[in-house]
Amino acid sequence: MKRSILLTGASGFVGLHMARLLVERGFQVSALQRGSRGIALPPGVAPIFADLSDVASLASVPKRWHGVIHLAGASIPSLFTTTAPVAQNVAMTLNLLEHLEEARVLLVSSCHVYAPSDQPHCEDGPLVPQGRYGLSKHLVEQMAPHYAHRLDIRIARPFNHLGPHQRPELVIPSLLRRLDDSKGDTAPVLMRGMDSVRDFIDVLDVATAYLAILELESPRHHTFNVCTGKARSIGDLVAVVLGLLNSHREVRFEGKPNSSDDISYLVGSPERLMADSEWKPEISLEQSLQTMLRSIPKEAQP
Repeated sequence: MKRSILLTGASGFVGLHMARLLVERGFQVSALQRGSRGIALPPGVAPIFADLSDVASLASVPKRWHGVIHLAGASIPSLFTTTAPVAQNVAMTLNLLEHLEEARVLLVSSCHVYAPSDQPHCEDGPLVPQGRYGLSKHLVEQMAPHYAHRLDIRIARPFNHLGPHQRPELVIPSLLRRLDDSKGDTAPVLMRGMDSVRDFIDVLDVATAYLAILELESPRHHTFNVCTGKARSIGDLVAVVLGLLNSHREVRFEGKPNSSDDISYLVGSPERLMADSEWKPEISLEQSLQTMLRSIPKEAQP
């Protein structure tokens, strides 16, 4: 008998990859969707129409699952200009956990819950949420102990995702389009903000990490970083893209933070997840960026 998985946020950037992976691995996948029409889902994924912001609409959703992967919610830090998305993320998670009676539940948090540091973050490191987005994820994490008596809750803290069909207004997709559109130019590439250091991980590695966390039997730990452990600056990333485009332009940074919660170094340690499971990141930064560049013409079509 197939193991049943409830997936929220299945139509999002990570959600679509997650849904395909679950179907490939033989799970019976149901995707929670708002509205009666919904959004096209990968083959093999069954929609369940309900709104996590509306408790009454959850009445028809089964309460018992093998696993629940909770990806739904506001997830773009720059859009957290008010407390509204903080309240939205908290309410959606609270309603989901209140509704469930039995399941392994993966709550997807964020690396933005960590205090600023110039060293790779480990899961037991100090937490000082960065910005309202980090605050929303920190508050979501605090719910886990309250529901631990009936739900097996695990927490993932992902670092910076990369992959094709990411929201075009985000920094890396927009940068790649800019560089691809100007690949014949010889003028310096002017970059806003700082030459920050990040831990970039491919969305396919993120999806396999989430499944690895969900499938741990009697885990010693319940919170895991999802990252590569490799520190790469934005300048490094631009250089890789220019190399892929066979361009030799200079790169110049303004050197000022893009926002009040922008930090210069955000890298994680994947050692816990790699020690507790068979997961490891497989896709290099160069491979991720090459795939994203190849997807640009398709994304540009109306």
